[in-house]
Amino acid sequence: MSQVLQSDFTGQRVDTGSKWYQLFQKGVELGTWNVEKLFDEIGFEQDRESWKSLSQDERDQIRYLLSGFLDGEREVAGDAATNLQRIMGAPCLDSNTEKEMYMTMLTLTEHKHTQFLDIYMQEVMDDRDNYNDLDPRRGTRIPVVQATGLGEVFEHQGLLTAKAASTLDPVDIAKAAANYHLNVEGILARVGASAISRFPQRANLPLLNYAFKFISTDEGRHITHGVELLKELIAKERAGKPQFQGVEKGIVDTLYADVPYMADFGYMFTDALDDPLGLDFNEVLLRGGNLIDGMYNETLGLDVDYMQVISVVRDRYVEIEEWDLQKRIDEREQHYQRKRPVVTDGGN
Repeated sequence: MSQVLQSDFTGQRVDTGSKWYQLFQKGVELGTWNVEKLFDEIGFEQDRESWKSLSQDERDQIRYLLSGFLDGEREVAGDAATNLQRIMGAPCLDSNTEKEMYMTMLTLTEHKHTQFLDIYMQEVMDDRDNYNDLDPRRGTRIPVVQATGLGEVFEHQGLLTAKAASTLDPVDIAKAAANYHLNVEGILARVGASAISRFPQRANLPLLNYAFKFISTDEGRHITHGVELLKELIAKERAGKPQFQGVEKGIVDTLYADVPYMADFGYMFTDALDDPLGLDFNEVLLRGGNLIDGMYNETLGLDVDYMQVISVVRDRYVEIEEWDLQKRIDEREQHYQRKRPVVTDGGN
C-alpha cells in the first residue's frame, strides 16, 4: 500500500490511524477532479479535429476500446452505489466504519469515470452506440461489449456482488472483490489504460489522454482497496477461522472463470480490427499475464497456475478467431433496433 501521511487528529467513532481511513483521505485529496472543469479547461475541439482525421478503422479501434471502459464503469458505478457499500459493513469485516467511508469515495470516482466517458463519446464521436432509450436507468450495453465475452465479465460482476451483499459471507465477498478489484480494475482497466497511453503516438487526443491520467490514478486506489481487503480475508482463513475457509479457492476460481472472457477485451480492440493503431494483441496478453502474476501470486501469495491461465486464454483465442465480429455487432444492433418500437409503444 502506498504511503499516506498519518492524520494529526483522532475521533471517537472514526479511527484516523486506520489504513482504510488513510485510503479514504487519499481519495478526498486526489479523487476530487472535476469532469466539467476539465471539459472547460481543455475543451473538445482538438479531440474532435483529430477524430475526423482518423481512418474509419482507427476510429473503430478507439471506439471499441472506450466502449469497454464505458460499459464497465457504468456497471461498476451501479454496483458500488448499492451492493459494494453494503458488503463493506459486513460483520466478517468487523463492521468497519472506515471501510464504508472509503467506499463512498470509490462510488464517487466510478460515477465520474462514467460521466467523462459518456459525455466524451457523445461529444467527440457520435451517438452510434447510444441505446439509452431502451433502459433509461442504466443504459443498454454497447453492441460490441454485448457481442463479446466482455459482457460476461460484467454480468459475473453483478451476480457476485449481489450475492455477497445478500449473504455477507466472506467467501462470497472474496469472489466479488477478486472479480471487481482485481479482474475488472486490476487487469481489464489497466490493460486498457496502457493502450490509451499509446494514443499520442498515432492520434492527438489531449482531453482523452489527460482525463485518463486522473482515471488511472483513481483506479490505482481502488485496486489497493481490493488487495488490502483480500489480504485481510486470506489472513483470517490462514489463521484457521472456520467462517473464512474457502476464501483462497474462491479467489482463484473467480480468476479462472473470468480469464477467457477478459481475453476477448484485448481481441476486440486489436486483432478483430486488424490493429490499425498498432496496439498488438500479444502485448496485451503479456501485460495481462504480468498483472495476474503480480497481484495474485506476488502480492496475495496465492498459487495461480500461470500455464493454466495461458492454456485457457489460448483455447478461447482459437474460438474467437473464428468470429466475424462485425456480424455479431450488426446482429446486436439489429436486435436493439427491433426493441425500440416495443419500448415506444410500451409493449402493446
